[in-house]
Amino acid sequence: MNWTDRPPSWLPPLPPPHRGRALIVLGWILVGGSFVYIFIMSYLGGTHTLLTLVPLLLGLLCLISGLLRRDTRER
Repeated sequence: MNWTDRPPSWLPPLPPPHRGRALIVLGWILVGGSFVYIFIMSYLGGTHTLLTLVPLLLGLLCLISGLLRRDTRER
């Protein structure tokens, strides 16, 4: 191991490169699946319940939390 392989002690620790990506992907799947389900049920003439909005809400929460985890600005 070379001395250049180790970061200097005065540098802050680096965050992992893909923070929040899993939550963002899960959120997009839930939101996209909800919209596809809503459009298909509307086309077929089916009825919607408020339970249709639960995966949409969970998907939006996953998207928001995943995007907030990617934010690397100093607070």
